[in-house]
Amino acid sequence: MEADTDARIARGRAGVWLIHIVPAVILIPCFVYGAMIYASLPETIPTHWGAGGAPDAWADKSFGSVFAPLLIGAGTSVFLALITVAVPLMVPPSNNATKWELWRREGTICGTVAAMGGASALIAALVGVLAVAGWQNPDSLPVGPVLILIALILGVVAASYALSTRWARRTAQKNGVMPTAEEQEEDKLWIAGGLYNNPDNPHILVPKREGAGTGLTVNVGNSKGRAAVVAFLGVFVVFPLVLGGILAL
Repeated sequence: MEADTDARIARGRAGVWLIHIVPAVILIPCFVYGAMIYASLPETIPTHWGAGGAPDAWADKSFGSVFAPLLIGAGTSVFLALITVAVPLMVPPSNNATKWELWRREGTICGTVAAMGGASALIAALVGVLAVAGWQNPDSLPVGPVLILIALILGVVAASYALSTRWARRTAQKNGVMPTAEEQEEDKLWIAGGLYNNPDNPHILVPKREGAGTGLTVNVGNSKGRAAVVAFLGVFVVFPLVLGGILAL
């Protein structure tokens, strides 16, 4: 393995980590705003809202009941950051990895850093919206923005891996690292480094690519795999975006 090359490649990862600062930029002003209006909040406040946005549970006003959503959001951001730190350990390079494989691995790692950071930022935004809306208008929470943010989280994750994979390939080539003919053929079987695209393989679920972690991924090379992806996007992305847009009007 090219240990020196691997270490040099990883230096560019620091810039992607900046996105993990965004949740703090979102949540800290929410904490400050909550502290400013704390005294004016009623002595009994809603702590949970039903699907329609109407409150269905209440509690006495306290630091915990008022700031619980923001604390959960902050804890989630820290948790996602810790998981991201562990990613390089979870996808170690093989002992005989080529320089092209090291760059491909870096694309996966950067994609995870960006995906986790983007999801963390959107979760922080979601929590901030809910917390502030709950303080300002506790009788009704806005459901539309919630659905839109949930759908955007999935979109950010997909975009992060796609862009990071493209970045890794282009940067490797700029540094004079080119794939072998065999590596080029293997790259053609993967979309954004994560989805398998092999029409000759009849399976819907296949093992993840080496260096991309453990578990299974979808083979979009056959009709059943494509149908599974379309159904997933329809239920978890398109439907929430459309419904959220309607409710936000």
